[in-house]
Amino acid sequence: MQRGQVQLQGITFPVSAREQGASVELMKFESGTEQSVARWAKENLLEGERHWGIVAESKSKEENLFLSLSFKKVQRTRLKLQNGRLERIEEEVTEPETGEFHLRKDGILELYSFSAKQKTSLAESLSGTFGKECIAQLLLQNDAMKSLMTEAIEVNSVSLTGLGNPFFNDATLSGTDPVNSKTYKELAGSGEIKSFRAKFQPTYEDAASRPIIVSVNSKCKLRFFAGQGALPQGDIEDFAKRVSDIASEA
Repeated sequence: MQRGQVQLQGITFPVSAREQGASVELMKFESGTEQSVARWAKENLLEGERHWGIVAESKSKEENLFLSLSFKKVQRTRLKLQNGRLERIEEEVTEPETGEFHLRKDGILELYSFSAKQKTSLAESLSGTFGKECIAQLLLQNDAMKSLMTEAIEVNSVSLTGLGNPFFNDATLSGTDPVNSKTYKELAGSGEIKSFRAKFQPTYEDAASRPIIVSVNSKCKLRFFAGQGALPQGDIEDFAKRVSDIASEA
């Protein structure tokens, strides 16, 4: 067998995840007891005609882990060759959509790569069982955002909002050291930090030696960037806990 006759085909890692990062959103969750969570999970298994439900569950000492599945309708275009002519056919198809979420024992809900539809379905399910006030938005105040930035190895960009300027209300600064720039110091006094992107050294005990790159939004929305490699789950969970520890409820 010659070399040209061999072809290896693998699973292509999504380009969107490499360029846009893997998202984790943090929220406050008042669950009651572990038994009530177990009952809720059992009642919300994906069965019958449901459009959203839980398909897998796992437990650890710190959290309950769930995998959910929903379905969405999308428009797809395909080309069909018929009678020597190429025809464009529009059709509506139903596609599955997965989401992973963790209910931590310390009352934090972690949403991993959750779409808006998945988030709405989960929120409706939880509030229907535990009450409308069971989920609360978490925020990172200005001091908390500054504290995180001081822990970073390097800050690549920072976005400010609420500047009150008649020509612009938002501004994004980037470069080798935007936080120590004159422009940032002039703008920071009149606005709030909306988000920043930086490199951090992992503190997880089994963490890889290379830094992690993460974008932090003041609404406790995180995006992790691994480049061509894999990012250990422990690094993600540890950083998410660092953020939730200094966050406050809206």
